[in-house]
Amino acid sequence: MIRRLLLRSALTITILITCLASALAQDAAQVLRVSVGYGTMKNTPAVMAKLTPESRAEVDRLEQRARAANGEGKYGDALKHLYHAMALMRGNEWTPARALGMAMTVKLDRQMLDPGETVALRVGQLFSLDEKPNGKLAASITLVKMKGDELVKELKTIDAIDSDLMTHPLAAEVAMPEVETGNYRVAVQLKVAGGDPVIKYATVHIERGLAADFTTAKSRAAKLEAALKAKHHDALAAAVPSASYRISLFELARAGEINFDRIDFRGALNEANSMLDALSAGTDPFAPRRGEFKKAYLSAVDNTLQPYQMFVPSGYDKSKQFPLIIALHGMGGDENSYLTVYGQGAFKTEAEKHGYIVACPKGRKPASMYVGDAEKDVMDVLAEVRRAYNIDPDRIYLTGHSMGGFGTWSVAMDHPDVFAALAPISGGANNPATMSKIAHIPTLVVHGDNDPTVPVERSRVMVAMGKKLGVEIKYIEVPGGDHGSVVAPNFPAVFEWFDAHKRKGGIAAGAAAGSKN
Repeated sequence: MIRRLLLRSALTITILITCLASALAQDAAQVLRVSVGYGTMKNTPAVMAKLTPESRAEVDRLEQRARAANGEGKYGDALKHLYHAMALMRGNEWTPARALGMAMTVKLDRQMLDPGETVALRVGQLFSLDEKPNGKLAASITLVKMKGDELVKELKTIDAIDSDLMTHPLAAEVAMPEVETGNYRVAVQLKVAGGDPVIKYATVHIERGLAADFTTAKSRAAKLEAALKAKHHDALAAAVPSASYRISLFELARAGEINFDRIDFRGALNEANSMLDALSAGTDPFAPRRGEFKKAYLSAVDNTLQPYQMFVPSGYDKSKQFPLIIALHGMGGDENSYLTVYGQGAFKTEAEKHGYIVACPKGRKPASMYVGDAEKDVMDVLAEVRRAYNIDPDRIYLTGHSMGGFGTWSVAMDHPDVFAALAPISGGANNPATMSKIAHIPTLVVHGDNDPTVPVERSRVMVAMGKKLGVEIKYIEVPGGDHGSVVAPNFPAVFEWFDAHKRKGGIAAGAAAGSKN
């Protein structure tokens, strides 16, 4: 039974292991994300019930081809086979136009622009097509509003485009018109002979003078940090990266490295300058803050600013020790997810009620699986929080959902003397035998028995191994629960579990936190 259930997600697991071995390169991480969506669809009975035996066989064949391509490092081909299989499961014909639509990419050389600025645009493909569309393509490039795709202005039309955008990518330059400040989308529509048009988007933010204002703030932050360090005001200097991260949002967005649909750039800039004002006056801007807010630190891994989300309960008193929870988001999420998305803030409601500080690392890329540099980020955030707040070393806890559930197991196994208790949700581990490393840590496991994304057997085998090893373990298997529905409703159980446990013996948490770099 166990073997059969594990085989249901064989592709996802195989790709996961391959991605981990390659340090989750960007292309491999994209395959991992798509494979999770594929596995979810294939493990949904209602989806598979609609397929004919021939279609099921073709889906299985494409899965095998995707697995082989991924193993050879041919990530584009792996994506092609996965997208093809998913189209079949949706009941869609895999036409040349549909294949082109899945393969097509639109990239801009920068995405933060002043009105009137010219931007370079490149249209390419993720993978080669088995069958190219007939004839030449024609492109229409327009600027549209973020919501509703209402046309703002047609920017350029181009005829006689080669249908092989992998060998002959389309390059063009377009000028941004005079428009109101805000986010827009550059829409590239390809007209395909004998097929529906193919359209892809790239988001841009257009605002006059924004670049200059962020440049000024960046210079100010660098000078202030240097001055504080020169005066040995280390505690104040440690707060500068949190302001610098807000300032860096402009450059990250300009390079297309973050999704900025919901970012208020002026608000971030004003907040950064307010923080710098406080630091210039010799005041830590975070000392009085309670509730949810963002901090950041400078990572020694690659000298990048890494953000993390904080929650400090209203009753926090620095003269007393407080418990800390490190919460790890799922794939595709970020540092904001645990406190904002799950149950619309249910986790911070429980944290306030029980009096917990919470820190949520970004974990590098959204498909990092919390290994390598992403694992170090988790432990670096823990060290940052312990430096800034009075944390009880015997009451440091770790929880996470989905990818974060996997991370809860793996990070605890690599740092077995740090955490007082664990609470992985909808997760699992690649090698249950390694649970012997954390046999002394009380663990609450939550999983739905109808989870199509991470099969419930991934938690069942961990629970079985834990019981075999004599771990104090509580298992909540939710009848009919899927991948996401089991999360927020079990937050009260997570806090009750943490309330009931303190760290058992072993080396001091502070030493352990820095024991593995």
